[in-house]
Amino acid sequence: MIDKEFLMIPGPTPLPSRVIAAMTHPMINHRGPLFKKIFTETREILKKLINPDGDIFLIPSSGTGAMELAVQNFTNRGDKVIVVDTGFFGDRFYKMNLSFGRNAVKLKISYGRAVKPEEVVNFIKEQKDAKALFITHNETSTAVANPLKEIVDAVRRVSDMFIIVDAVSSMGILKIDMKEWKIDVVVGASQKGLMSPPGIGIVGVSKRALDFALGKDDSYYFGIKNLKAKGDIGQPFTTFPVSTLFGLREALNILLEEGFEKTYERHRIYKKLVRESLKEIGLKFVANDEDSSPCVTAVFSPEGINGEEIVRVSREKYNVEIASIQGDLKGKAFRIGHMGYINSNDLLVTVASVESTLYSLGYKFDLGSGVKKFINLRLNSGV
Repeated sequence: MIDKEFLMIPGPTPLPSRVIAAMTHPMINHRGPLFKKIFTETREILKKLINPDGDIFLIPSSGTGAMELAVQNFTNRGDKVIVVDTGFFGDRFYKMNLSFGRNAVKLKISYGRAVKPEEVVNFIKEQKDAKALFITHNETSTAVANPLKEIVDAVRRVSDMFIIVDAVSSMGILKIDMKEWKIDVVVGASQKGLMSPPGIGIVGVSKRALDFALGKDDSYYFGIKNLKAKGDIGQPFTTFPVSTLFGLREALNILLEEGFEKTYERHRIYKKLVRESLKEIGLKFVANDEDSSPCVTAVFSPEGINGEEIVRVSREKYNVEIASIQGDLKGKAFRIGHMGYINSNDLLVTVASVESTLYSLGYKFDLGSGVKKFINLRLNSGV
């Protein structure tokens, strides 16, 4: 039997063959000229992708490490900061700020919808002395995408506080323009929309945020001052995951070749194909249509069926790896990732697997109707 797996989770995501091939390059000196070339090219493409007017930093870490760098370098102990919580990772930013002695106050939004710009503005007016706003662009735990540009526009009309964005799951999938939108810090990671293995954290900073961080001395491994000094000569501050960097540069070249706007549109189409197909078999979603993510779809389990069991059967019987859900919704829903290096055939297989899994677990519906809906929608979708 050929054991082929479909990896349809919200990260890590499948790797293009070009990325895998790039990572087979023999190990090199991470202080040598070839590394400097790869390191510099990667940073330059990332600048094109998110457009900071300050700099791009690459760190050997997960996305959580990049989030932690943002807390350490762009706020001070005792600062009041606002954290928007639309799910598990918004809450992580809140807990992280508390752990570093920040006076964090949370704007909690009911799970399944995005925060509204006016809600953020009203909360800022209540917390007049807040120094920074932390917000998650795309919340994978609830499959919600916050309207980042509209939120930033609204905030900038009432405050010049630092705006710090978790874009770990949105970078390369949703448009981000730091300079034009006046965002101070964006953190990302290599393993989701950027189609590379885990291991590289990405931090884009504005000029004013960079100036602020360069005046601080209370961080070392994640210290911007140390990262900047080495980055300016094309080197990492510490030993770097060299093979992963080769892969990330190749993945970014693939995105450049497709064109960023085409990539964003492709993911919007993927979202529609998945949601409309699963609606056809009577399933409901954690996120409403307007606020739903182009990166991942969170689906409520039918009554009487545990979401963990759906994930297990899909994996063990059909070799389609979908994801469970975190936090309060655990067991009540499951998630389908549609980000990065996937195509509509992968999604068609996934919809078929979900149908087969649910039918085998006793959910009654017109078997095959979701797949038929998918095929009809795809005919004129362009993917």
